Amino acid sequence: MTTDLWCLVVATFWGWVLLEVEAVGKTRIAGTAWNMGNRDVAPEFPAWIQRAGRALDNHKENLPFFLVAVLVVHVAGKADRVSAVACVVYVLARAAHGMLYIAGITRVRSAAYVAGLVATLTVVSRLIL
Repeated sequence: MTTDLWCLVVATFWGWVLLEVEAVGKTRIAGTAWNMGNRDVAPEFPAWIQRAGRALDNHKENLPFFLVAVLVVHVAGKADRVSAVACVVYVLARAAHGMLYIAGITRVRSAAYVAGLVATLTVVSRLIL
């Protein structure tokens, strides 16, 4: 399996980590009965848990673009060292983005977001270069 595809797998599982951070945090505060119920009414959660949910939402919004870029470049036979490095940068940038988002660190988080975006565009660029 190529580096590009491994990075796609890692990026996908990073979403699961973000999901678990939010779910475990909410369950610790609201309790297991709340989590197993319909969750019609939720207690007020700390800001970091709310940020974890937003980090997960952001991840879910960005992952499809990366997924399509990697798969199309792979199927087209255009994956190379540049796409591999870009994929590694994407994974590292998205992991940093999620952790920084949860921690409430804004400017560096935005830089991590841009790094992930540029990495995705770099993967796409392999189709035309």
